[in-house]
Order: sequence, then C-alpha cells, then structure tokens
Amino acid sequence: GIVTPGGRAKRRAGPAGMRSQYREEITEDGEMEVDERAPLIRSRSPANAPHSSSFSSSGYAPPELDYQLAERLAMESVARQPDGSLYPLNTRISQLGSLGTGVGLYLYFTYYASISLGAMAVLSLPLLLLNLQGTRVFSADEQIGFPGNLIAVTTVGNLEENSPLLVHSLLDFLSVLAFLGFLVYYRRRELLARKEIETKNITAADYTVHVSHLPPDAISEEELTSYFSRFGQVAQVNICYKGYAERARLLDLKETTNEEIQEFERQCQMEKLFPMAKENLAASSLLLQQVQRELEKINRRRVECCGHAFVTFMLESSSRETVAEVKSGAGTLFAHRQSSCPPFRNLYPLRVEKARQPSDMVWENIEMTERGRSWRQLGTWTVSLVLLLIATCLIALVNGKHFFLPQAGLLTGALLNFVCVLIIIISNVAMFILIPLLSRYEGHISTSEFEIHIMLRLWLFQVLNTLIAAAMFWDASQSVTGPDWAHWYADGGVLLINVIIGDAVLMNLIEFFRPFDVFIPRKVEGPKSRSQARLNKVYGAPELSLGMRYQVVLKHFFLALALGAAMPLNYALITFFIIVTFWIDKHNLLRLYKKPAAVNHQVGHVAAVYVGPLALICHLIITPYLYTVVTECPTDVYCPPTSSLWGSYVLAIVGILVVALAWKPLLFDDPEIEYDLVRARALPYTHVQGIDSYTPPRQIPGVSLEGRMSVSPEQQREEGGGG
Repeated sequence: GIVTPGGRAKRRAGPAGMRSQYREEITEDGEMEVDERAPLIRSRSPANAPHSSSFSSSGYAPPELDYQLAERLAMESVARQPDGSLYPLNTRISQLGSLGTGVGLYLYFTYYASISLGAMAVLSLPLLLLNLQGTRVFSADEQIGFPGNLIAVTTVGNLEENSPLLVHSLLDFLSVLAFLGFLVYYRRRELLARKEIETKNITAADYTVHVSHLPPDAISEEELTSYFSRFGQVAQVNICYKGYAERARLLDLKETTNEEIQEFERQCQMEKLFPMAKENLAASSLLLQQVQRELEKINRRRVECCGHAFVTFMLESSSRETVAEVKSGAGTLFAHRQSSCPPFRNLYPLRVEKARQPSDMVWENIEMTERGRSWRQLGTWTVSLVLLLIATCLIALVNGKHFFLPQAGLLTGALLNFVCVLIIIISNVAMFILIPLLSRYEGHISTSEFEIHIMLRLWLFQVLNTLIAAAMFWDASQSVTGPDWAHWYADGGVLLINVIIGDAVLMNLIEFFRPFDVFIPRKVEGPKSRSQARLNKVYGAPELSLGMRYQVVLKHFFLALALGAAMPLNYALITFFIIVTFWIDKHNLLRLYKKPAAVNHQVGHVAAVYVGPLALICHLIITPYLYTVVTECPTDVYCPPTSSLWGSYVLAIVGILVVALAWKPLLFDDPEIEYDLVRARALPYTHVQGIDSYTPPRQIPGVSLEGRMSVSPEQQREEGGGG
C-alpha cells in the first residue's frame, strides 16, 4: 500500500470528486470561462489584491485570486438535495439517506442516546435529593471550600457513614435497564434505519460483490464474467491491479508539478522580485521528467491482479445470491458458510462479500496483502497503547503534583499549574494528531474501518486520561482527620465536571466555528496562494470524521455510567452535552462539511454492540465499590464488602448477568426483521440514473490479452509516453 506524499490515502467520492477541473459559468457580459488550475493573470475582483507598478512595468501581473469563487466551490461540495438546493436544518434524519448509512446512524445514535441519558437523569433525580440531605460536606471538620463543596454535596460523598443505600441501588438498577433498553432499541432502529436509508437510495453496492483471493494472472474481465454469470447477468467487472497506488501517486505528483511549472514560468518574467524562479523552474522540470520516466516504466510493466475485483450484476437479487452461495469471510464470529460453488479455475476458493460503497473505498490500499495489513495493525496498536500510557501517565503525574510538592508557594503553585495545563494540552494534541496518522498507516481499504480504529483508540485514551487523572486527586486536600471521599468528590469530582462542561462548551464551540481547519487557514494561508487552484484547496470544505465524533460521545457515555451512581449530576450534564453535540453536528453536516463518503453501518455497530455493553459492565463493577468505601470506610481507598450492602451487591450481579445473557441474542445477532420486500429491486443496474461504478479514479486504461497495459496515444502524451 503506497500513500500520497502527504501520507494520506486519497479518496474521491462519486463523479463530482473525480472532476479534475472546475469551469465558471459564462457571465452575462460574455466573459470567457476560466480554468481553475491556471493562475489568474487578470482578476475580475480588483479589490482582492492591489496592483503593483513594479509588476506592471515589467509586463508581469501577479495572480489575483477570486475569493468568492473559492467560497462558492466550498459550498458546492456541501451535501445537497436532488434539486441542487441545500437541505433545511430541520430535515428529518430519514431524509438524509443520500449521505450514506453511517452518517444517518450516527445522528440516530446521538439522538436516542440523549433520550436514554435524559431518562437516566430523571431516574437519578431522587438520588440527587437524597445526597443533598447529607451533612458531611458542610461539616466543620471537612473544610471543603467553594466551589468544590457545591459539587460534592450532590454526590454520595455527602452521606454520613453507614447510611442506607438500598434506594440508591434500586434506582441505579433501573437506570442500567434503561440504558440497556436504549442499546437494544437502537440495534433494532439501526437495522430499520439502514433499510429506510438503503431502500430509498439505490446504489452500486446493491448490485455489486467484492471478490478477493484471486490469482495474479486473473486479468481477464471475460473470464470473471463467465464464472459469475451462473448467478445472474453480469453488468460489469472491475479488476484491481498491482501498482495502482504507485501510478496514482505519480499522476497526482505530475499534476502538482505542472501547476508549479506554470507559476515559475510567470515568475521568471520578474527575476528581480523572484531571484530563485529559474532554479525552481529547473528543479520542477527535472522532477517532471523523472515522473514521466517512472510512468513510462509502469506502462511497460506486465499487469497483474492484486487479488481483488468488483463484480456488478444487472439485478440486486443476483448479488445477494452470490454472497449466500460462495464461501464468504464476512459471516458471523460463530458461523462460516461453506461454498456450494466450484473454486475459481477449480483451484482458487474465492472470498465474496457485499461490496462497500465506491466512495467508501480507499483504492490506494486495496493491493496490500491481508498479512501485511495485520502486521501493520499489530505494530500500530502496540505503538498506540504505548503512547496512550505515556500521555496518560504525564497527565496523571501533573495532576498528582501535590504528592511531591505539598507546600508549594503561591508563585510556585501558579507556575506548576501552568506547566500542568501545558503538558495536558500537548499530550491531548499529540494523541489527536498521532492516532489518525497511525490508523492511516495501517492501510484500511475502506473509510469505515479507518474510522473504527480512530474511534476505539481515542475513546480509550479519553477515558483513561480522565479517570486516572481524577483518581490522582485522592489526598489532594484533607479534612481535620485526613483524606476522605468527601474531599475527593470536591477535587476529582470537580475535574470530571470540568471535563464535561469543557467539552460541552469549548469543544462544541471549536467544532461549530472550526478555527483550526477553516477560519485560520483561510485567513493566513489563503492570501499566500500562488494560484486559484491552491486557493480553492485552502478554502475547501472540511471532512466529517465519524470516528472523531463517536469517540467524544462514547467518552461521555463511559464517564456518565462509570461514576453516575455516585455523581448523579453527571447524567443531566452529559444529556445536555449530547443534545448540543447533535444539533451542531447536524448543522455542520448540512452547511459546512464536504459531502461525506457513503460509509456503512460498521462504526455505529461497534459503538452499540461492544463499547456500550462494556460501559454498562464497568458501571456495575464500579458502583458497589463506590457505595462500599463511602459508607463503610470513608477515609480509605479500599475496604472489604459488608453485609449491610447485600442488596447493592445482588442487584449489581443481577445486572451483569442480564447484560451478559442479553448481549448475543439482543445486541450481537441481527434482529429478525423482514425488510427485503420494502422495495422492489427488480430494476436493472443499467436503468438506474446517475449510479456510481467501481472504477478507481486512476484506473489503468486497459489490459491486453498478454497482460500489457493498453494506453492510447493521447494518454501516453499525458502520462509521459511509453507503452
């Protein structure tokens, strides 16, 4: 798997993404079209950049940039309705099917999660009132200051020793059932939403299967067509060849180099202002020659299949029948279908699964072998865990500074707090930069898989750094008799509340205004652009990362459930946070983000089937511990179970058993819902207007029977000749 020079595997979505040029409409006064890749010599908006007499006297006009054109291009890449207009902000989620199943499921997930946590907040309201009746926090012995006392008074740390907690346990058990009900309902709603979206939007994936484990010499489309025609009429076959990533990288580099050469040629007219122009032109010309020679070598190379192909049938039923009959590795963990179809050429058992959407594919990574991808994933997960431990230990260390500097003065304490904040910020920023890079290095063949790895790693980091940092506040401040849990809730509990409020306010403001990837680049890098094409890239709409958005929501799920029994205020705060997150994400999706890739349901599936139940199990383990230490040994970190809390222990064990027994039939297994008859799928593939195909944007033009690349004379001139 070879990625582009910036390290990022390129992906183009649909016909609009494959468009290499943008041409303006002819204005009413008859002005000619302007190629967006050429630097503008004459501006239609003189106010954008003042003329310089030194430039004009030498016969060179600097490229004056059309900012309105760049903004219009960015807005045109935002998701739109079939008539070309923007979606209204109050559009129902079910009407956003053209954006893909994954996006719709994320909106459903946050929507129903806010309802579920809102129900848990209502159920925990009596717990909040019972905690307020305690007297420990405001007692003279505790000496808890403002504002920590206002947070601690709402927790179980305000209860006196040996306080009864049966009511707490019962209401918490009901909250657990409410959250489990949300997960079960969402799984059913997930399938219904998938069918609601997929049945209203006919896509190429409905007709196509992804075939893997093909031999290297399987380069004949006719041979594959003949093999799969036993399942139905084949509309087209797209074979993936070795060397695609290298060829795509060289073609992209050739386009960029040509743009630079055009600009350096113009700069050569002004040697006094651009003394390095000739050297830059010579270097770019040399690079272009090297790229052309490499393309010539690729064009002369014998073509081999990388093991993958996409077979598109005329009817959707043929695609489903193929997946059911041919041996598939896409089955469940507990079952593996055996093929009733003879192997390819009677030698090669094929793996066939339902194809992902074309826009979900990362074509540059498809030729990587499964073994190579597995080794990369093992290495990147190891590095990720090491980075997680280092960053979390740094955050825990700075939050536990009171252990080794208990008597710091005012100035020293302020300096230490500044260093602590700086280390925390650097650790967080480093993880948010490195983890996507590591996930990209793994060479995932789809955006969905890439987003899952980002979600799981960042979710793990967020949970670890928050909980461990909060735990380090034990003994941060003490009562007259020493450290106790009331003080911890005033210190560590306040940290958790700050995290929740910080994400609800600061992070959502950043997400709404996007200063780092929209506002600042446009204001700082935009005026430095040397051509209209570069300005258009700077102004390009940002892309939605489902993994990034899911991990934020899942982090607060985990925090709400982990400590919600002891801090019921968390449920209400996190409910508010998720509601705000839902509306901001929906606004950005319909007004700011580039139309997302049509990712599948896998990201939401992992969140609901694996992360959600794990959060419930952790809640049911942590809750009895918090109840025990607060009521039996409020000045110790641990004490053995007590018979006075037998009800809490029994309910926790019952809750764990319920989650364990319900997981496979209600969460892991797909619900028994008939949905294949929702839409008549007898419409042939070739009759669907505007449907995509599985042709990569840099696909090899053609292959001869001898396995040689078929390149037309025009393509030879464009790509550097050879053949």
